[in-house]
Amino acid sequence: MLGELAVGIGLLVGALVGIAAFFGALMNMSFLLAGSASVNPILFTFEVGLMLAWKVAGYYGVDRWLLPMLGVPWRSKVGTRVGQPGHVPAS
Repeated sequence: MLGELAVGIGLLVGALVGIAAFFGALMNMSFLLAGSASVNPILFTFEVGLMLAWKVAGYYGVDRWLLPMLGVPWRSKVGTRVGQPGHVPAS
């Protein structure tokens, strides 16, 4: 019950949408494998879409401010500029 509540709050608030969608899909797959198929395949499809669009899915939620603070793989914090140590000039 706590897992379902955490996933629901994460998706509604927009905090760590990709992680919440992953664990929602994991729970949904458990329900599918247990034999309860009702609307679970449709929800699973939406959850996979959220995981694939994580970068965009959290734009309107808390992820807009939370992900830059935590660091994300698609945005590097380290950059080298001309004149800094480690910069190799183009030849």
